[in-house]
Amino acid sequence: MKKRWILALTLAGVLAMTGACRDKKEAKTNETPNETETAAGESKSKVVKLGNYKGVKAEAVSTEVTEEEIQAEIDALLAYYPATRPIEGKTVIENGDTVNIDFVGRMDGEPFEGGSSQDQGYDLTIGSGSFIAGFEEGLIGKEIGNTYDLNLTFPDPYNPNPDMSGKDVVFEVTVHEIVEYVDAEWTDEFVKTYTEYDSIEAYQEGTRKTLEEEKIQNQPAQWQQNVLQAILADSEFSLEESEVEGLKEEIVQEYEMYAAFSGVELQEFLGYYMNGISVEEFERQAREQAENQLKLQLTLDAISAEEGLALTEEEYQEGLKELAKQYGAESPEAFESQYGRETVEESIIRDKVLEFVAEQAVEL
Repeated sequence: MKKRWILALTLAGVLAMTGACRDKKEAKTNETPNETETAAGESKSKVVKLGNYKGVKAEAVSTEVTEEEIQAEIDALLAYYPATRPIEGKTVIENGDTVNIDFVGRMDGEPFEGGSSQDQGYDLTIGSGSFIAGFEEGLIGKEIGNTYDLNLTFPDPYNPNPDMSGKDVVFEVTVHEIVEYVDAEWTDEFVKTYTEYDSIEAYQEGTRKTLEEEKIQNQPAQWQQNVLQAILADSEFSLEESEVEGLKEEIVQEYEMYAAFSGVELQEFLGYYMNGISVEEFERQAREQAENQLKLQLTLDAISAEEGLALTEEEYQEGLKELAKQYGAESPEAFESQYGRETVEESIIRDKVLEFVAEQAVEL
């Protein structure tokens, strides 16, 4: 599996690589006579000492699925679909309450696609920012058991559906209950409701098979990651603070963009997709990723220079085609035009280096 060097690596893909420092090879390391700069020559970050990369020992990649991994999937599912129960005696909605509602949105008097709960009941936390401005605020002070009309306007722009940008809408909202979240029970009924399986046994069997297939598919890429981490652990770096901070900001901005396209703030996006971590913790992890990404790039460029690796025109054209396909470009020529030949060559060379060190590495 190719590593994506052209675009910033996403947090989900690289955080797995940031924590593990592997055993160092008991052999002479490859010292660079001078500190090594990135291939572009613009970076002030350097490899001070390039660790051993020939026959490096790295942790083997297991494709065995453990009971702990299956339980982690179950725990995540239970956390994603908690149960609720009504709060006795509470009838008036306040900010921060979770309410069970049904709603129908109408534009010009007609219901629109995606604007209804379809009488399924929807649990909404007031103040979460899950709905457009005015929806949640409009429910504060309302009583359970009643139906209300909320006259609102979609934001302009409205990224989830640009056709709705700036349009007036009326939401008819029925408030059923004010509820609180409680731990869900792991039962066959829960499995039937929230998964494609009809029993606990079927879920566990299917999940084990899925996880095993994923591990087999990802084994080559994970092996390359383990090898790289072993090399990094044996290397020393001088990182320019401004470059680390710049990469971190790119990561943060990328996720802010994802959140905006989902129509939510970053904190809510993190709650849905990253186990509810805080913005502060997310930024800390993003900085770790930025440091790791910079070290990876510096290391691969240093090994390329040490080995004198170069591309033939045939290798370049094949690599260009693969990258264009990977990123969904209109054509290899369009991809090259967008990023430039120098950047594409750099990406292909780094992949070549990665394959070079992974093929020589030894499993622990």
